[in-house]
Formats: sequence, C-alpha cells, structure tokens
Amino acid sequence: MNRPYPAPLILASLLLVGVTSAAAAPADPVPAKPRVFHNWIVACDNGGRCEAASLSADDGMLQDAGLLVRRDEDGGLSVRVADMTGKAPSATVRVDGRAVASTPLTRQDEGTWRGASASALVTALVRGRRAAILTPTAHPLSLRGAAAAFRYMDDRQHRAGTRTALVAKGSAAYRRKPPALPVVRIVTPPAGAAPAIPAAAINAARRQYGCATDDGSPVSADAHRLDGRSTLVLLSCGAGAYNYIVQPLIWRDARLTPAAFDYAFDFGEPKPAGQPRVLVNADWSREGRLSSWAKGRGLGDCGDAAQYGWDGTRFRLLRAAVMPECRGAIDTLGVWRARAVPAAR
Repeated sequence: MNRPYPAPLILASLLLVGVTSAAAAPADPVPAKPRVFHNWIVACDNGGRCEAASLSADDGMLQDAGLLVRRDEDGGLSVRVADMTGKAPSATVRVDGRAVASTPLTRQDEGTWRGASASALVTALVRGRRAAILTPTAHPLSLRGAAAAFRYMDDRQHRAGTRTALVAKGSAAYRRKPPALPVVRIVTPPAGAAPAIPAAAINAARRQYGCATDDGSPVSADAHRLDGRSTLVLLSCGAGAYNYIVQPLIWRDARLTPAAFDYAFDFGEPKPAGQPRVLVNADWSREGRLSSWAKGRGLGDCGDAAQYGWDGTRFRLLRAAVMPECRGAIDTLGVWRARAVPAAR
C-alpha cells in the first residue's frame, strides 16, 4: 500500500486494535503503532523500514501539500511530496527563506527526492524553524515535531550515535543487519470461475451473521476460488457514504463459515467469537490477494489498509498500513510486512 481502505468514525475504535484469537500464536503478526510528535507522525515496521509524515497543525484540517519521509532498512532515504490541490506542475520546499529542493510533479501530483537531495532536505527540516511547500503558492509546512520524528527513526533503526543517523549523529560505523521478514506460503488460486453458491446458503448466512439487506446499500455475495476445495464469499453487509462493508466467508463442503485471519483490524465494535471478521472497501485480485481499506473519513486522509493471502487454512497478513490522525497526511504509514512465497502444490 500504502493506499489502495456512516458518519466519521472514532479512530480509537477503528485503528490499531488488532484481533487474532484469545491466545495468539507467537508467529502471529504484531503491527507497529505509530508515534505522534506534534505535527509529524512516524512508524517503523517489523522489517526495520521507517516512515514519517507531516500533518496539519490544526486538528481535523487538511494540508494543501505535505511530505512523507521514508528510510528503508538498508539506509536508503527518500522524501515524497504531494500536492493535494491537484493543480501544481512542480513543488519546491523552502526552509527559513531558502529553497532547499525542487521537483516536477507527476500526473498523480507527486514527486520524490532520493539520495543526496533527500538527505539535504531532511537536514534542513531538522535544523529549520519555518518551512513551506511552494506549488508555486506557498503552503505552510509545520516543522514542530519533525526532528523528534527523525530521531525516533534513528532509535528504532539503531542508528543513533552512528554516522548514518539523521539527527543523533555520532562517529560509530553502522553494522547492524535489519530483521528478516516473516515468510508466508500462499496458495495460488486455480483458474476458472468460482462455483455458484446456493441462494439458500447465502440467505441463511445473512440471518445467522446479522447482515441486513434493507438499508438501501448494494446487495452482493461475490465468490472467488481460493483452492481446489475452498471458495471465498464476500457477503455485503451494509455501507456508509464512503465505506462498503463485507463479511468474508468460506464455502467448503457445502457450508458457509467465517473466514479465519491471523490478524485483522477491528471496524467498529469487536466481533464475538464465531462471528465473521469485517472488511471494508474490500478487493480481490487474480493473483490471490485480498485487500481492505477502511477510511476514517470521506477525504481518505486517515484509516487502515491491509492485504492478505490464503495459506490453505486462513488468510495471512502480508502488508498493513495505517494513519490514525485525520490531519491531511499524504499517505498511510507501513506497520507490517511479510514475504509471500508460493505454497507447494
């Protein structure tokens, strides 16, 4: 991802409340939790990659333009800029009255600095007092919390005190190896159309799991083959202005049962045992990837995203990204990664 996710939701209940089982296995995913430093937010995932995003200085407000700083586990540094107005051909970051970095913007209204340019820009953000992004209109860029966010990156990547640190520089060499990503064996879905699911089974599942169809929202039960015996059924279960809700079920041995997940974000109230998980704005790809993107509000500047693969028994979390602050961030922050490999046939 990072992004593919009724009235605005209270994100405390929407985000970062992962549910696995009452006694999670040690190998189950544990996505990182972002840290907020005033007007910047930062997260470092399980593979050692860190990302920090600028936020609006005012709660609930958007940024007309913003930054996202990413440092990979191998030390590669990049800074992404986005113009949220969709009108700018280029962007320039000005710090304390001096133009530090400029880049043309793509059709997606984004540009990226890498290597020495990114390093010089981050150094300026750490040392600066006032900043703006020119598109050419000057959009304020708050630096309050930027240095603390980059110092947090240094700490989480164990770079503090080394020559590679962004803020906490020292004279030591950096020799640490990043943590290995977990390996997940994923089943490649077979070719061909999914079997027809009997209407009686679908109607019974709606009654059993409380999926009403009388609220005016679209009614569907999309089916996708997972393997030789199992079919995924995405049972529509209501919709708001910007979030379309489904319950993922498995059709196997002529029965519909809740799909199992090694980790899933809660949406609304936690589900009791035996009830299906809830996915939001879900999508299924031909490569066998199931994704969810739950928006915290219609503007799409906050929420949580997840991507899963089927291992033959349950859905395994491959990627997760979140943005708990509805303050105009240009993207979500990665909090979990796994390396997917084909399962043995």
